[in-house]
Amino acid sequence: MPTANVNRIVVVHVITGLNVGGAERMLWKLLAHVDRERFDMRVVCLIGDGPVADDIRALGIPVLCLGARSPVSGLKAVGRLRKYLLAARPDIVQGWMYHGNFAAWAGRLLIGRRVPLIWGVRQSLYDINKEKPGTAKIIRLCAWLSGAATKILYNSQTARQHHENIGYAPERGDWLPNGFDTDVFRPEPAARTALREELGLQPQAALVGMVARYDPMKGHANFLKAAQLLAERRNDVHFVLAGRGVDSQNRVFVDAERSSALPGRLHLLGERQDIASITAALDIAVTPSVSEGFANAIGEAMSCAVPCVVTDVGDSAAVLGDGGRVVVAEDSQTLAAAIGELLDLAPERRQAIGMQARQRVLEQFSIQAVAQRYQDLYRSLAAAEDA
Repeated sequence: MPTANVNRIVVVHVITGLNVGGAERMLWKLLAHVDRERFDMRVVCLIGDGPVADDIRALGIPVLCLGARSPVSGLKAVGRLRKYLLAARPDIVQGWMYHGNFAAWAGRLLIGRRVPLIWGVRQSLYDINKEKPGTAKIIRLCAWLSGAATKILYNSQTARQHHENIGYAPERGDWLPNGFDTDVFRPEPAARTALREELGLQPQAALVGMVARYDPMKGHANFLKAAQLLAERRNDVHFVLAGRGVDSQNRVFVDAERSSALPGRLHLLGERQDIASITAALDIAVTPSVSEGFANAIGEAMSCAVPCVVTDVGDSAAVLGDGGRVVVAEDSQTLAAAIGELLDLAPERRQAIGMQARQRVLEQFSIQAVAQRYQDLYRSLAAAEDA
């Protein structure tokens, strides 16, 4: 099968957007670690540019943003995608997230070639009715179309089970977890000092943090309730939140900060590019999601040797192992108790738990190992297509 470069396997990635998020960061990490002499990687973004688009371009990988922000612009975007794929002549088309998966399917259909099609599903699905109506429709449509995918990659076993329960083709499914760059996310004593200085805190201040974009499924409301409970009981702890939409423009956080125990102790950092340093500065990292697949924030905190408190959703408990505490979702009392239990440990004991967590990532979830699994899949699919 002809390609844009006969010496390399051409893979076109189709992703919904390129703002800072788990799927977007995972795509960037994959692109940064593939063998570029063997693989020619391209990226198509359905909507506009975002910070991760710049990061991908910095790798020397082209990014095309289609600007699909309405039904009319969406139709034009499909036409542009068809034109792009005809010119690129990919060996493999890979979708990321629901809209990206659907667009990848549509693009392959329109070029009239049976190119191997990979879908990436990156969240669990406890209740489809909690999704946005448009997203729920795409999820159900993709279930109906899923037999057309060559391979459906789930980043958690829980996500695979949930989607197959609503009709995603089980014979197409496979599990491929998130991977983490432990050279970037690592213990960093200087980061602890730097963040406390930035926030105007004493060097010994305890920092409990949550890194996630603002979304009801991420559990910010539960975190804020737990923070209030902890703040009422102890005066040595501060709370750090980072992510898109987590700032003083969001009434959810403004109202929480006005609560009796939180003024001056709730620090809203918004969307940041130095997430590795922020994570490494924490004493406890919290992922209180209502629904999750494989949360990048957990693996990143573990890589930084930071003990975690996570809710028992998706594969969070299986990923964490003995690297912290697991609690039920949407229970602020239990969440606060688990955080407090870790804070009460001697620093040496917390450090030991954190280092155990980092070792778990090194052994099971390194980006190098995960990227190799992607490359093995690309080779096998391309070889089968050529056969």
